[in-house]
Amino acid sequence: MSKVTVKQAEKNELNWINAKYSEVDFVKSNYENEYIVIAKVGNGIAGLGRLVKIDENNIELGGIYVFPNFRGLGVAENIVRNLCDRNPFGKSVIWCLPFENLLNFYSKFGFQNCENIKAPEKVASKLNWCNSESQYGKTVLLLCKTN
Repeated sequence: MSKVTVKQAEKNELNWINAKYSEVDFVKSNYENEYIVIAKVGNGIAGLGRLVKIDENNIELGGIYVFPNFRGLGVAENIVRNLCDRNPFGKSVIWCLPFENLLNFYSKFGFQNCENIKAPEKVASKLNWCNSESQYGKTVLLLCKTN
């Protein structure tokens, strides 16, 4: 089995990144306030992920997308670990809005349920949108960890 590698995306890759995110209806990336990574398995591009700076004290982990041909190979785990370990935004709270079935996955990286903590407005409004009846049909959780 090929090794998973993760590298920081370069600015000239942004159009490709946003095209991939558009395929799955994810919000487009903005290179100026994000740390974006690209995962590879062997020579194949396997997935994406990002940290989005919200303000001086808060960032959001998101945009975790593993391409279908590379699922089940540990790509998502490598993306999340890289983003958490190499966070360039300094000491902050990292917020994450995963589907509830992914709680155990994100717990491995130190994320905890933070529904009783006041989230930044941008995160709270996104959580409300995700959990509105017309969106996904499954519950999205509010997780966080201090970096």
